[in-house]
Amino acid sequence: MKEIILCLLTLMRAGHGFLLQNPSIRSFSPFDTAINGYLDGLSQSQPEEDSNDEEVEQQQPPQYKNIPSGVVPSGRGPLGSYLDNMQAGINDVDASSSDDEKELLDSSSSDHENISLPEKPAKWSGAYLQEFLTSDDDSRTDIRNLLTQSSIQSFMRLLEECRDPHSAKWINEEFLETGNLLDFHGTGARFIEDFGGNWDAPLLAMIAEPKSRIIVSAKRRGRGHGGWSKNNPYLKERWVEIPIDIDPPNLASRIIAVREQIATEWVKDLDVLEYANDQILESFFKITKERRGATGCDGSIQGQQRTFERIAATLLDENSRFAEVLSSPFRRSNFDLMYNLSIQASVHRILRKQRSGGDEHTPSFIFLREFYTERAQDMFDGVQPFGRADDFMDELLQTSPSVTEQGLVDPVGVAEEIIKMRKEVARDWKALMMRVPEDHTGIRQSLFSNQIRSTSSYQADLSEDNSTFQ
Repeated sequence: MKEIILCLLTLMRAGHGFLLQNPSIRSFSPFDTAINGYLDGLSQSQPEEDSNDEEVEQQQPPQYKNIPSGVVPSGRGPLGSYLDNMQAGINDVDASSSDDEKELLDSSSSDHENISLPEKPAKWSGAYLQEFLTSDDDSRTDIRNLLTQSSIQSFMRLLEECRDPHSAKWINEEFLETGNLLDFHGTGARFIEDFGGNWDAPLLAMIAEPKSRIIVSAKRRGRGHGGWSKNNPYLKERWVEIPIDIDPPNLASRIIAVREQIATEWVKDLDVLEYANDQILESFFKITKERRGATGCDGSIQGQQRTFERIAATLLDENSRFAEVLSSPFRRSNFDLMYNLSIQASVHRILRKQRSGGDEHTPSFIFLREFYTERAQDMFDGVQPFGRADDFMDELLQTSPSVTEQGLVDPVGVAEEIIKMRKEVARDWKALMMRVPEDHTGIRQSLFSNQIRSTSSYQADLSEDNSTFQ
């Protein structure tokens, strides 16, 4: 027994010495193999990284411009995935980027220039400013259109979080043909207008889209990737192509579920909107009185001082903090858009009501029409910062009374009319949000019909194949 043990020790020592005397043969521990995958990229005949041998020609990754249509590069660096573009907007390198990423971008700047980055989506055209007074169908301020827009944006965000940026890319670029919709914080995305201004038109069109497949090209191995050394010339880059199926009817059904969740949230958020709206005039008169008593003047507002307290966002945070169900991804952003759209819808209703009643020549009508149309592009259209609705009311309350040819203009009185109409708008919207599941009945019927047609087509193809085989 002792002789056998001594023989084994002798063989182990001999083997160890052989490895030490032959540096060209590299040994790897199971840990290194599991973590770094060296056995997949290195052969036992490869020399060390600091070898003076000539650099071996490397296998170049596929260039973005040469990738066939439908191939979506995945990974980081010059061939950034759509998920990276979604999160960062563009593939810029900042101070927080690693040295590997900076070197990869610098070394392939020519390839990086060929990558088409998503642009900002187009906003609603300004034609509605000439039509809303004479048209009863005000699709620009229809809360259901905003609900569809918000549901698609939230669903794209959920796809991103679930590591499915390719379906989001298809929705964003292939179906809607718009820019990066996740960067759009506004109440009127252009794709709603392109679909005729109907809230259900994009969903019905998506259901009618056929199934498709895209090919994702992802880097599997290579220098500077997956923890591998970036200076080793013997590490060959390997790429793998992964097919991704796009099922538009399935995407539409999931968007419907998101749309119903957001509608449920808005039923509660509209109560917050109504309460915050009721506090505007009370806060305005309170602040004006305090300033008048402190300064001994007329209490007029100077500079950029606010005329009332903005409590809507705080009330929303407190209201959603103790909710039993998790909020949608963009609940606060959606509330801000709804809060902004409610002001615009209130102004449209007031102007249409006054015009239909023959009051289009009154001082308040002329003043509100000019005040609104001059600021519509800056405060309601396109990408907007948070709080633009309060900015509009703030600027209106800071406007001094004036006397025109038609008579006296009282901006505070106009603001009071908007606040009253806004309360009515909020109640009407709340009733619409409560009926959203019923509104989805027609869309669900279209989904069911599409599934029946798909099943019938599949069975027909299967029967034809069986008859051919027989």
